Amino acid sequence: MIYIYKSVNLIASFIEIFLLYKVYSNLLYKYRRKENSLKNEIILGIIGTLIIIVCNNIEVFSFFTMIIFVLYTSITAMIFYRTNYVVLFSISSFYLLCLGYFDFIIFTSISRLAAGHESFIKLITEPNGWRCIIIVGIKFAWIVLYFILKKYLLKFFINWKNIHAFILTAIAGFLGFVFLVKQTFKGTNNDLAGIWLLFLLVFALSFFVIYLLSEIKSEKMKLYFSEMQNKVWKDSYESIEDIYRRNAKLYHDLNNHLNALHFMLEQKHVDEAKEYIQRIGQPILQLSKVTWTANNVIDAILNSKLDILKEMGVETKVNVEFPQSTNLQPNDMCTILGNILDNAIEALEKLEYPGNMTLVMRKINQFLVIKLSNSSINNERGFHEFITTKADKELHGWGLPSVKSVVEKYNGTIKCSNKEGEFTVMIMLFYQEEEL
Repeated sequence: MIYIYKSVNLIASFIEIFLLYKVYSNLLYKYRRKENSLKNEIILGIIGTLIIIVCNNIEVFSFFTMIIFVLYTSITAMIFYRTNYVVLFSISSFYLLCLGYFDFIIFTSISRLAAGHESFIKLITEPNGWRCIIIVGIKFAWIVLYFILKKYLLKFFINWKNIHAFILTAIAGFLGFVFLVKQTFKGTNNDLAGIWLLFLLVFALSFFVIYLLSEIKSEKMKLYFSEMQNKVWKDSYESIEDIYRRNAKLYHDLNNHLNALHFMLEQKHVDEAKEYIQRIGQPILQLSKVTWTANNVIDAILNSKLDILKEMGVETKVNVEFPQSTNLQPNDMCTILGNILDNAIEALEKLEYPGNMTLVMRKINQFLVIKLSNSSINNERGFHEFITTKADKELHGWGLPSVKSVVEKYNGTIKCSNKEGEFTVMIMLFYQEEEL
C-alpha cells in the first residue's frame, strides 16, 4: 500500500508542476524561446517533482514546500521565456494559491461528510486508500479544469502594468490561506468547508475587480490610440491630397510652363530656367519623399510629424530602416513613434528658438533600436516625471507610459534623459522574424 501511496503522490506532484508549465505556455507564448520544447518541460517537471517529494518527506504539509514550489517553477521558467521574473513569480504564486484552495475545499468538504476534523487529519497526514482515491480524483478534476479554462487564460490574464496590484492580491490571498490552514488543523470550526469557499469567493472577487479596472484602463488607452491613429491618417491623407492638387494644377499648366521654359532657353537664361524648373517641380519632389521604410504606418507617421516640424522651422535629421516580416505590429509602432514624436514637438514648441530633432531607427541582429533626440528645456527629470501638459489629461496622460507598455510587450527597454538642453529617448525592441 505504501508504494501505491508514494506513486500516487509522485504522479500528483508531477501533474501540478507540469500543468503550471502549460499555463506559462498559454500566457507567455509570444515570449517563448526557440529552444523550448515539451521534452524540456517534462524533464524539469520530473526534477521539480523529486524536490517536492523530498520536502514532503520532511513534513507532509508545510509552507516551506510551497515556497520551494514557487521559486523552482518561476526560476526554471526563465529558461523558456524572455520576460520579467516578477511576472513569472506572480503566475506561479497565483497558480499555487488556486491549487491550494482547490485541494483544501475538497478535503474539508469530504471530511465534513465523514467524521469531521479527525477524518481531515487522517486524510492529510496518513497514507491510506481513501487519501489515494481522493488525490486521484482531485488531480483528475484539476486537469479537466485546466482544459476547460485553457482558452480563457490569456483573455483573463491581467495586464503587465497592474502586476503590482496582482501581487498584492496574491499576498492577501496567501495570508488568508495560511490563516485557514491553521484553523483547519486546529479544528476550531465545524463549518470549515464553507469558510474555505467564502475565502475563495472573496479572493476571486478581488481578482475580478483588478481585472475589471485593468480592462477599463485598457479601453481608455485603445481609445487614445485610435484617436492618434485617425489623426495620423487624416494628416497624411490631407498632405497627399494637397500634393496631388498642386500636381494637377502643374499638369494643367504644363503647356504654359513649357512655353515659358522654351523662351528662357532661347534667350540663354539658363540659370533662370533652372530656378523655374525647381520651383514648378516642388510638388513632385514632395511626393517622392513620402516613402521612408516601405511600411505604410511608419511612413504616414513620419511624414505627418515631419511636416509639422518643418512648418515650425525645426532642423530635422532622419535615418530610419524597419525590418520586414516580423512580429512588430503596425499599431504598436504607431504608438511608439506617434508618442515620442508628439513629445518632441511639444517640447520644441516651448522653446524661444526653432531647435532641432534627430531620429535614428536601425535594426541590429534581432533588435530594433530607436533613438530620438530633440532640443528641450534643460532639467534632470527622470522617466516617470515626464507627464503630459495637455489640457485633456484623461485621454492624453498616457504619453511615454503607453510607449513603455508596448516596449515591455516586446521584452525591450526604454531610457530617457534630459541634459544640456537635449531630451533623448532610447528604445530597444526585441523582434522575431516571421516566415513569408
